[in-house]
This record gives sequence, structure tokens and C-alpha cells, in this order.
Amino acid sequence: MEILGDCLFPIILGSNTEAHTCVRRMEKRYGVGSTVLTGKRALTLRFLPDVRLVMAPPTLADAVLLAILRDLDDESGLRLPLLIECDGAYDGFVTRNRTELEARFIVRRACDILSGGLF
Repeated sequence: MEILGDCLFPIILGSNTEAHTCVRRMEKRYGVGSTVLTGKRALTLRFLPDVRLVMAPPTLADAVLLAILRDLDDESGLRLPLLIECDGAYDGFVTRNRTELEARFIVRRACDILSGGLF
């Protein structure tokens, strides 16, 4: 699984309990840090290793969230950008922009990741 970790660039939408669990799962199972887009202060995430917090609440305009995600995709380099939706507040954004997101990211829901199915 370490090899897979070298290939992944996880981006998590939200900072709820599922997001915390996904961050820990990515670190434990694949040895990879995560970037978390959140609209909250997410203090507990600050104490987890290899977590990068980006202030990007779901209330931002779609164009702004897409621009942030494009920038993150550019940072991913040759790693696979994995977009994990954890917070239902981002549902509308993901639904409205699914075509563009799926062109750039592997899009998954937290429940898929937490049930063991990454791909």
C-alpha cells in the first residue's frame, strides 16, 4: 500500500467526523497526507500530521471553489488527485460541477473510502 500512497494526492471536502476519519485512513493505510478544504476552523485537524488546511467554505461561488481545486490539481504533479466529499454541505457544488470535477479528479464519497473501496 505504500506504493499507492506515493501515487495519491487526496483532497477532502469538509472537516466533519468523516473527514477526520478519511484523513487518518489515508495516513494509516497509504502513508499519505491530505489537503482539506473547509469552512470551519477545524482545530483538531491542525494536530494531525501531514494535513494542509485550505479555507474554502461550501458557500463560496462555484467558480472560486473550482479555481482552488484547479490550483490543487496543478500541485498534484504526477500523483492521482483524489477528491473525497465528506461534508454534505458540498453536495450541491459536486453535483453541479460533476463533469468538470471528474475530468480532473477521481471523485469519491467518504462512505466509499471508509467502507474500504478506494477504486
